[in-house]
Amino acid sequence: MADVDQAADAAAAAAAGFEVLGRAGRARLLDEVADALEAERAALVDVADRETRLGGTRLNGELTRTCFQLRLFGDVLREGSYVEAVIDHAADTPMGPRPDLRRMLVPIGPVAVFGASNFPLAFSVPGGDTASALAAGCPVVAKAHPSHPETSRRAFEAMRSVLPDGVLGLVEGYEAGAELVTHPAIKAVGFTGSTSGGRALFGLAVSRPDPIPFYGELGSLNPLVVTSGAVAERADEIAEGYVGSMTHGIVSALNRQAGILGQNGYENFIQVDAPINPGNSGGPLLDASGAVIGVNVAVAASAQGIGFAVPIDAAAAVMAEARASTDAT
Repeated sequence: MADVDQAADAAAAAAAGFEVLGRAGRARLLDEVADALEAERAALVDVADRETRLGGTRLNGELTRTCFQLRLFGDVLREGSYVEAVIDHAADTPMGPRPDLRRMLVPIGPVAVFGASNFPLAFSVPGGDTASALAAGCPVVAKAHPSHPETSRRAFEAMRSVLPDGVLGLVEGYEAGAELVTHPAIKAVGFTGSTSGGRALFGLAVSRPDPIPFYGELGSLNPLVVTSGAVAERADEIAEGYVGSMTHGIVSALNRQAGILGQNGYENFIQVDAPINPGNSGGPLLDASGAVIGVNVAVAASAQGIGFAVPIDAAAAVMAEARASTDAT
């Protein structure tokens, strides 16, 4: 809890000063955050690819999107209408005197942002949720996703280098997520991820003594609509793209640690996004060329069916040891 306390309390202490910067000051900082991420592009994409194997093209696209969003929110701040300012001046009315009434949107306070497993540079420590919260004048405490911890740390350091102290914090670990949502200094939550994980955090957010808003994108899927005219014109291209959308990024993380059958300590798993039939435990994990790269051993049903496989080198070593053992059956 110490790390969560430190990050949340620092965010709360920074909130007033961050709001005082005003729209122009925050817009300038958002531009500087985008510049800082751009300066680290090569290193960020490299480490993200090592952790997720999503590929340089995809990851560069994510970072470009995030930097665009940061600068876009800067433009929104400079324009200013997002505050929805309304002024009703004092006046005499048929119902009697009307007082001077004024209303506008103001920062709510520190926001917890949860990183997604499959978008390390677009819905994570850097990304739209963080950009929008900072633009609104809310310090952010980001919860790093375990699928890409080093990417999260590296992005955090780049962003923190240009932000005032306490405006951006980072915590890690499963327990930290629940502690963050229930911390009294946190005033809202942004989440992108599984339905089960999101509902659990939502339950914590609304069961606090002071319930807080929970903004979540939970397990959403995008529909695919293909018209007859498109099929007639480019059926093969559409089919190839559709298959590619299901197979690109199947290996979403390497060197994962996970518990199986209630036991901890299993390491070096391949994490996969590909659908694994429940009856395929012990079945092969194949690459695009048909080579066996692992042996499927588990599915995390609570995490949108993420699967885990033992790397084939490790499996082959176990098989060789079993054959050599006199106890092998």
